[in-house]
Amino acid sequence: MQGLVNFSTAIADGISVLLPAFCYLAACVCFFFFAWTLRSMAWHSQHPHRLRPWVPWVSLVLSGVFASFSTFLSMANVSAGTNLAVSLTTYTPTIAPNASNILGATPGNTVINVVQLFQYFFQAFGAACVFWAIWTWRSIVNGRSNGSSLACGIQFVFGVMCINILTIANGRSANQSPAMARSSRLARRAPAGS
Repeated sequence: MQGLVNFSTAIADGISVLLPAFCYLAACVCFFFFAWTLRSMAWHSQHPHRLRPWVPWVSLVLSGVFASFSTFLSMANVSAGTNLAVSLTTYTPTIAPNASNILGATPGNTVINVVQLFQYFFQAFGAACVFWAIWTWRSIVNGRSNGSSLACGIQFVFGVMCINILTIANGRSANQSPAMARSSRLARRAPAGS
């Protein structure tokens, strides 16, 4: 089990090194696409995006999103109910957790222990899912790919959930006290009219 944890942590480190480079490259590509498309639309009357004049402006906005991707992910995490801060500007190598004591007192505790062991991988994979969801949505808006904006939205939500996997595994918000979680569960169980 320790070898699998070490391997997943190494993959997470690889993703966390490559993702900022992809973000800055995507920001440059979006900005150059914006500038080139505006220039082409001014000089050529038969430009492919002449019926969709919003396409270069979407690329300009996405250029800012990719350039400040860590801030964007932090805002998405706050919307998901956690206060997890994301940083893509500094690199801190992760040390794989010890997988010797994985069993908990209950099956729920065992699941939490397993999630904690693979948390680095889930967070890096979730950030990559969010990146690819935005990049795919951009290609759909540009008309380069046939796809659904709903699928991109689902992938985005899945990525944010992977980043916040420990909160989801615990079954409550990080800002919610155990007493509030218990009362909200009781309110859901209460029969109608009582």
